[in-house]
Amino acid sequence: MKIAEVEEKFNELPGFVRDIIFVVVVVGGVSLISQLALGLWTPMVAVESGSMVPNMNIGDIIIVQGASRTEIITWEEGELLGARQFNLPGDVILYRPYGKEKLTILDQLAHIFLRRPYPVDKATPIIHRALRRVEKGEAMWEGGPTAPFAGYITKGDHNNIIDQKAGMIVGRADETRPLSEQGSLMIVMENQTYIGEGISYLTPVRDEWVIGVARARIPYVGYIRLLPNLAIDWMKGLIWGS
Repeated sequence: MKIAEVEEKFNELPGFVRDIIFVVVVVGGVSLISQLALGLWTPMVAVESGSMVPNMNIGDIIIVQGASRTEIITWEEGELLGARQFNLPGDVILYRPYGKEKLTILDQLAHIFLRRPYPVDKATPIIHRALRRVEKGEAMWEGGPTAPFAGYITKGDHNNIIDQKAGMIVGRADETRPLSEQGSLMIVMENQTYIGEGISYLTPVRDEWVIGVARARIPYVGYIRLLPNLAIDWMKGLIWGS
């Protein structure tokens, strides 16, 4: 079929059908270009917290390059090489805390209207700076516990402490219940399993948990992306506060 014939067939379609096809083609084309150039189908994320202020602010859109397309430079390496990203040494990485999948809209709606707890195997990705890399058995900070596996020590530029210290042990796990139902983090110490909570408490960021490296910032545009989250927070206060 010739291009002219395809165009003629396309023009014969109802207007709303042509609009839908156009949007699908444009979005698909942008996603394909993003995958080829940056290694991610969706390379843009909106900043949702103030943990990276002033270098990244709530409402900023961050362009992320896929982890498979680049090498991560830590703060320690950045100081030696003179490599700075977002005003400070080292790369800012987007990672899945504890390796969890991202929360969905359905998870959030069930939390609001049905008061169901968020699934323990899902969480919002974190965008923080990679300070240094530790190997298994190496102290995660000076005088601190050893790393259970190799990974990155991370921190928000605005935070006072590293992610791996930001948490606490809640209590001992109930061995009669599935561990997956009891909490976000299981810590084994002295042959006992404990439940912990936090950003990445006592847990370096594994290589496979890293989604990508932040490369550029677009101020304020991310507020559009955050509108659904703001609406969800408003509904939660309206329903739970009543």
